Amino acid sequence: MDNKNSFWQSEKGKAAIKLGLWMIFIFVLIAIVIFSERDNSNNVINDTPNNENEEVETPTYEFENYNDMQDKLLKNNYEYVYTITTSDSKYIYTGIKDGTKELGFKEDATGVIKYFVDDTGTYQVNLDNTTLIDTLYQNVDSSYLDIALVFDNLSEFLYSVTKNGDMRTIIYDKEGYQVTVLTDTENITNITITVDTTTYELEFTKIGECATINFVV
Repeated sequence: MDNKNSFWQSEKGKAAIKLGLWMIFIFVLIAIVIFSERDNSNNVINDTPNNENEEVETPTYEFENYNDMQDKLLKNNYEYVYTITTSDSKYIYTGIKDGTKELGFKEDATGVIKYFVDDTGTYQVNLDNTTLIDTLYQNVDSSYLDIALVFDNLSEFLYSVTKNGDMRTIIYDKEGYQVTVLTDTENITNITITVDTTTYELEFTKIGECATINFVV
């Protein structure tokens, strides 16, 4: 007995005791970690949605009647940008149309002018002065800028319709020139007319939302 007791009290015995205690501690620690991970895995909520059988809803759009859109454009005020591109020139008209009145700017290679149109004629505006002119649509065919006339000329021709989301494309099969009309669900937004080497690109915004033109010659 004395020999056994003296062994545990010796340096080797003490080292063996410390080693045994460390092994027990490590074993207990490993056991705690294992059981803890098992509990956590049982309590995990799967937040990943199962989309395998879930159908993605495609939004549907209802478009107003095309003829009603034409009437709306003709009867209301609007802002416009008309870009006319020929083989060697470019003209941009930016303005507001309100009934028979128009107020806008023309830009071409020679510069920019301000203009006003009403029942009495077409005027160039320079500050408080106005000058009657007949050159506003020089070198372009203004009949393609007359929206009522454009729709009237197209009324007897067939057209194809393509829809892409909330946009609709209408293409006319008309001999002599090509016409493409773009609409959103409520309004006509663009009319593009191509005649020979000239393109008339007409863009309309704020239909029925513009302020009344109070400019007086």
